[in-house]
Amino acid sequence: LWLAFAWLAATGRLADFRYLNVPVLHPYPPAGYVENPFNPGDKGDLINVAQAAQVKADLVRDGQLELRAAETGDGSLALQSDTGRALQALTALIDQNNRQGIVERVQNSLDSVVVGHLADPNDSSVVWAVKETGHASISYVSKSDQSVVRREAVRFESTFWLVLKGDHFLITDALVQTKPQP
Repeated sequence: LWLAFAWLAATGRLADFRYLNVPVLHPYPPAGYVENPFNPGDKGDLINVAQAAQVKADLVRDGQLELRAAETGDGSLALQSDTGRALQALTALIDQNNRQGIVERVQNSLDSVVVGHLADPNDSSVVWAVKETGHASISYVSKSDQSVVRREAVRFESTFWLVLKGDHFLITDALVQTKPQP
Protein backbone atom coordinates (compact mmCIF):
# COMPACT_ATOMS: atom_id res chain seq x y z
CA LEU A 1 0.00 0.00 0.00
CA TRP A 2 2.85 2.35 0.84
CA LEU A 3 4.36 1.86 -2.64
CA ALA A 4 1.00 2.49 -4.30
CA PHE A 5 0.54 5.65 -2.25
CA ALA A 6 4.08 6.84 -3.07
CA TRP A 7 3.55 6.11 -6.79
CA LEU A 8 0.23 8.03 -6.82
CA ALA A 9 1.84 10.98 -5.02
CA ALA A 10 4.88 11.01 -7.31
CA THR A 11 2.80 10.93 -10.51
CA GLY A 12 0.40 13.61 -9.30
CA ARG A 13 -2.55 11.24 -9.41
CA LEU A 14 -3.14 11.42 -5.68
CA ALA A 15 -4.77 14.84 -6.22
CA ASP A 16 -7.32 13.17 -8.53
CA PHE A 17 -8.89 11.49 -5.50
CA ARG A 18 -10.48 14.80 -4.47
CA TYR A 19 -12.62 14.42 -7.62
CA LEU A 20 -13.56 10.83 -6.82
CA ASN A 21 -17.32 10.37 -6.69
CA VAL A 22 -18.32 8.13 -3.80
CA PRO A 23 -22.03 8.97 -3.39
CA VAL A 24 -22.41 8.47 0.35
CA LEU A 25 -18.92 9.43 1.51
CA HIS A 26 -17.70 12.00 -1.01
CA PRO A 27 -20.15 12.99 -3.74
CA TYR A 28 -18.45 14.84 -6.59
CA PRO A 29 -19.30 17.26 -7.89
CA PRO A 30 -21.05 18.47 -4.74
CA ALA A 31 -24.81 18.92 -4.78
CA GLY A 32 -25.86 21.97 -6.77
CA TYR A 33 -22.72 22.08 -8.94
CA VAL A 34 -21.59 20.59 -12.25
CA GLU A 35 -18.28 20.59 -14.07
CA ASN A 36 -17.82 23.55 -16.39
CA PRO A 37 -18.52 22.23 -19.92
CA PHE A 38 -16.21 24.87 -21.44
CA ASN A 39 -13.23 23.57 -19.45
CA PRO A 40 -13.45 19.77 -19.57
CA GLY A 41 -9.78 19.29 -18.62
CA ASP A 42 -10.26 20.80 -15.15
CA LYS A 43 -12.52 18.74 -12.92
CA GLY A 44 -12.19 21.41 -10.23
CA ASP A 45 -13.80 24.10 -12.40
CA LEU A 46 -17.39 23.92 -11.16
CA ILE A 47 -20.43 26.05 -11.90
CA ASN A 48 -23.51 26.57 -9.79
CA VAL A 49 -26.50 24.77 -11.38
CA ALA A 50 -29.08 27.30 -10.18
CA GLN A 51 -27.11 30.26 -11.50
CA ALA A 52 -26.48 28.46 -14.82
CA ALA A 53 -30.24 27.85 -15.12
CA GLN A 54 -30.88 31.58 -14.52
CA VAL A 55 -28.30 32.51 -17.19
CA LYS A 56 -29.97 30.16 -19.68
CA ALA A 57 -33.50 31.39 -18.87
CA ASP A 58 -32.42 35.02 -19.12
CA LEU A 59 -30.72 34.35 -22.47
CA VAL A 60 -33.94 32.81 -23.81
CA ARG A 61 -35.89 35.89 -22.69
CA ASP A 62 -33.23 38.24 -24.06
CA GLY A 63 -33.10 36.35 -27.34
CA GLN A 64 -36.86 36.65 -27.77
CA LEU A 65 -36.63 40.39 -27.14
CA GLU A 66 -33.82 40.68 -29.70
CA LEU A 67 -35.89 38.82 -32.30
CA ARG A 68 -38.89 41.03 -31.52
CA ALA A 69 -36.74 44.18 -31.86
CA ALA A 70 -35.48 43.03 -35.29
CA GLU A 71 -39.00 42.04 -36.36
CA THR A 72 -40.54 45.37 -35.42
CA GLY A 73 -37.59 47.65 -36.12
CA ASP A 74 -37.90 48.97 -32.55
CA GLY A 75 -34.43 49.55 -31.11
CA SER A 76 -35.83 50.44 -27.70
CA LEU A 77 -36.58 46.74 -27.08
CA ALA A 78 -32.84 46.06 -27.29
CA LEU A 79 -32.32 48.08 -24.10
CA GLN A 80 -34.23 45.37 -22.20
CA SER A 81 -32.10 42.49 -23.52
CA ASP A 82 -28.64 43.77 -24.39
CA THR A 83 -25.82 45.92 -23.10
CA GLY A 84 -22.30 46.74 -24.23
CA ARG A 85 -21.09 45.45 -27.60
CA ALA A 86 -24.22 43.36 -28.14
CA LEU A 87 -26.44 46.43 -27.76
CA GLN A 88 -24.30 48.40 -30.22
CA ALA A 89 -24.44 45.58 -32.79
CA LEU A 90 -28.20 45.03 -32.47
CA THR A 91 -29.10 48.72 -32.67
CA ALA A 92 -26.78 49.11 -35.70
CA LEU A 93 -28.57 46.19 -37.43
CA ILE A 94 -32.00 47.64 -36.63
CA ASP A 95 -30.94 51.09 -37.86
CA GLN A 96 -29.56 49.59 -41.08
CA ASN A 97 -32.75 47.59 -41.67
CA ASN A 98 -34.90 50.66 -40.97
CA ARG A 99 -32.92 52.67 -43.53
CA GLN A 100 -33.54 49.86 -46.06
CA GLY A 101 -37.24 49.70 -45.15
CA ILE A 102 -37.11 46.08 -44.00
CA VAL A 103 -37.48 44.01 -40.84
CA GLU A 104 -36.19 40.52 -40.07
CA ARG A 105 -38.35 37.61 -39.01
CA VAL A 106 -36.32 34.72 -37.67
CA GLN A 107 -37.39 31.17 -36.83
CA ASN A 108 -34.72 29.37 -34.80
CA SER A 109 -34.43 25.66 -34.16
CA LEU A 110 -31.84 24.76 -31.54
CA ASP A 111 -29.83 21.55 -31.61
CA SER A 112 -27.86 22.20 -28.43
CA VAL A 113 -27.45 24.75 -25.67
CA VAL A 114 -24.40 24.73 -23.37
CA VAL A 115 -24.04 27.04 -20.37
CA GLY A 116 -20.85 27.62 -18.41
CA HIS A 117 -17.89 29.84 -17.69
CA LEU A 118 -15.93 31.03 -20.72
CA ALA A 119 -14.11 34.36 -20.67
CA ASP A 120 -15.35 36.90 -23.21
CA PRO A 121 -12.44 37.53 -25.62
CA ASN A 122 -13.26 41.26 -25.49
CA ASP A 123 -13.61 41.52 -21.69
CA SER A 124 -12.12 38.77 -19.54
CA SER A 125 -14.14 39.90 -16.52
CA VAL A 126 -17.30 38.56 -18.24
CA VAL A 127 -17.35 34.79 -17.74
CA TRP A 128 -20.92 33.50 -18.12
CA ALA A 129 -21.42 32.16 -21.64
CA VAL A 130 -24.05 30.23 -23.55
CA LYS A 131 -23.24 28.40 -26.76
CA GLU A 132 -26.14 27.56 -29.07
CA THR A 133 -26.06 25.52 -32.25
CA GLY A 134 -28.91 24.97 -34.66
CA HIS A 135 -30.48 26.31 -37.80
CA ALA A 136 -32.60 29.32 -38.63
CA SER A 137 -34.88 30.61 -41.34
CA ILE A 138 -34.60 34.36 -41.85
CA SER A 139 -37.20 36.32 -43.81
CA TYR A 140 -36.46 39.91 -44.79
CA VAL A 141 -39.84 41.66 -45.00
CA SER A 142 -40.68 45.02 -46.54
CA LYS A 143 -42.08 47.41 -43.94
CA SER A 144 -44.26 49.16 -46.52
CA ASP A 145 -46.26 46.22 -47.88
CA GLN A 146 -45.22 43.25 -45.67
CA SER A 147 -43.94 41.31 -48.72
CA VAL A 148 -40.98 38.97 -48.30
CA VAL A 149 -37.97 40.54 -50.00
CA ARG A 150 -35.76 37.47 -49.55
CA ARG A 151 -35.28 34.39 -47.39
CA GLU A 152 -32.20 32.70 -46.03
CA ALA A 153 -31.69 29.36 -44.35
CA VAL A 154 -28.58 29.12 -42.18
CA ARG A 155 -26.81 26.83 -39.79
CA PHE A 156 -25.43 28.71 -36.82
CA GLU A 157 -23.05 28.35 -33.93
CA SER A 158 -23.42 31.25 -31.54
CA THR A 159 -21.74 32.10 -28.27
CA PHE A 160 -23.33 34.74 -26.07
CA TRP A 161 -21.67 36.31 -23.05
CA LEU A 162 -23.93 37.59 -20.31
CA VAL A 163 -23.43 39.96 -17.42
CA LEU A 164 -25.60 40.41 -14.35
CA LYS A 165 -27.41 43.78 -14.24
CA GLY A 166 -29.59 44.00 -11.16
CA ASP A 167 -31.27 40.60 -10.91
CA HIS A 168 -31.18 39.81 -14.64
CA PHE A 169 -28.43 38.64 -16.98
CA LEU A 170 -28.14 40.72 -20.17
CA ILE A 171 -26.31 39.81 -23.36
CA THR A 172 -23.14 41.89 -23.45
CA ASP A 173 -21.25 40.29 -26.33
CA ALA A 174 -21.83 37.67 -28.99
CA LEU A 175 -19.98 35.68 -31.60
CA VAL A 176 -22.40 34.42 -34.25
CA GLN A 177 -21.13 32.20 -37.04
CA THR A 178 -23.49 31.16 -39.83
CA LYS A 179 -23.29 28.96 -42.90
CA PRO A 180 -25.88 29.22 -45.66
CA GLN A 181 -28.03 26.13 -46.10
CA PRO A 182 -29.77 25.04 -49.31
